[in-house]
Amino acid sequence: MGWSGDVLLASRNVMSYIVAILLSLIATFGTAGYFYYQQAEAQIAQLTLENSVYEAATEAQKETIENLQTAMTLQGEELNSLTEKNGEIQQEMNRYLSIFKRHNLSKLADAKPGLIEKRVNDGTQKVFDSIRNDTATK
Repeated sequence: MGWSGDVLLASRNVMSYIVAILLSLIATFGTAGYFYYQQAEAQIAQLTLENSVYEAATEAQKETIENLQTAMTLQGEELNSLTEKNGEIQQEMNRYLSIFKRHNLSKLADAKPGLIEKRVNDGTQKVFDSIRNDTATK
């Protein structure tokens, strides 16, 4: 073979090395890509699981907030109702105090003890009944 045959043989050897190196690089990058893909899939699965847990927690928190808002609205309504009742009771108390200011009960009790005693006892009984009804368990 001559000089040209040696060059041809040498170029084939170089080509074989280049092909071998390229195949090695392709195999290395393919393996690295495969492991990266596997890791990415595992990470995606983990993040999906965490996301579903967070969504469930968010729903529970939304439900709790709605329950608290409903309870707060109900408390506000009850407070308004109690305020109205308090105003009514305050007016009734003012009416009774006005009656006591206009009449001298000591003088009336001395003059007609039976009349005052009966009315005071009846009034006291009504107050006790009212307190008993208001504080009775339902």
